Amino acid sequence: FEDRGHGSLLVSRSQFTEVSKCELSFVFLERGLRAFVKYVPRDVVRMMLTGEMSSDTNVMTRHIVTMLFADIEGFSSLCERIQPDQLMTLTQDYLQAMCEVIVDSNGTLDKFIGDCIMALWNAPQRLRVHERAAVGA
Repeated sequence: FEDRGHGSLLVSRSQFTEVSKCELSFVFLERGLRAFVKYVPRDVVRMMLTGEMSSDTNVMTRHIVTMLFADIEGFSSLCERIQPDQLMTLTQDYLQAMCEVIVDSNGTLDKFIGDCIMALWNAPQRLRVHERAAVGA
């Protein structure tokens, strides 16, 4: 394989059709996984691939989780006072820092709602002291 930049790969051409098809399938698999981990935590993807967690959406279990909802105080009025590029930089820096803290404490990012971030601990990855991990974040 030859990397052509921007995620574009040139597939080696084998003289055997089956080998070429297999190589191409792996390229598509890799691209799919790279895209998937942009939206699903890497540990969750790993657990699904190794069978530690079911990818079946019909399988549900109930257990206690610790949740976090956090946003920037006064964000709406701040939006009216600063330039769009400054707002974008501020929001990106805030969300990036929050994401790092959450992931480093074994939390799962659930969603972003404007400047609000929603995260949880003890799902899908089980933690013995999820409350402590959340408060520590």
